[in-house]
Amino acid sequence: MSETTAALSHLHQLRQDLQRVTERKEQGPRRITAKQAYVAKRKQELETARQRVKQLRHSADQKNLQLKTHEAKIADLKAKLNAAASNREYDILRGQIEADTMAKSVLEDEILETLEQVDEAQAATRDAEQHVAAAEEELKKTSEGVAAELPGLDAELVALQEKVGAAERFLPANVIDTYRRLVEAFGADALAPVESKACGSCYVGLTMQQILELKTGKLLFCKSCGRLMYLSPE
Repeated sequence: MSETTAALSHLHQLRQDLQRVTERKEQGPRRITAKQAYVAKRKQELETARQRVKQLRHSADQKNLQLKTHEAKIADLKAKLNAAASNREYDILRGQIEADTMAKSVLEDEILETLEQVDEAQAATRDAEQHVAAAEEELKKTSEGVAAELPGLDAELVALQEKVGAAERFLPANVIDTYRRLVEAFGADALAPVESKACGSCYVGLTMQQILELKTGKLLFCKSCGRLMYLSPE
């Protein structure tokens, strides 16, 4: 293995390690954001459940008022029935009483059904409250984990950046600018090993002349994808 091959292979590995640690550090805030979004979703579900309970209770209250109105009307009609002056008036009042009694029965059924729905909605609300609490606990654990991991990642990044800087010193001045542009565009993939006589990035084959030049330590950029190539140590 030529000195250039070894140096580029080492630089590529360091760049990959640096990218891996950088991505790991960047994942921390993304994980927290995802947990925060999940908490917000659960809280919205809880609010929806609470509104459902509120609406059902309001509906039950309205139906109870209607029931009391029907009961008062029936009582009034019964009082008038006892004082009916004619059979016709008696029959009319009795028909109204029967109609209001039927309406009262329907309302009683509706009230019972609504109260059952209130119980179900309250159970759903309790479940939603538990989901919010669990989501908030997960957010707390994730935030604490990210915070605990950060100092170690920062230290690792500083050490790797120093190693990368040292490994880049062997690059000659005539390629350093191109190399920097590649790193800015492709990160660790700015470099590519040559495997099976092809660029490891775009898989375009190299000529025998290019292979020989790489073996002698010449720095070559892939004519297809532009990566800085080196012979794979393997």
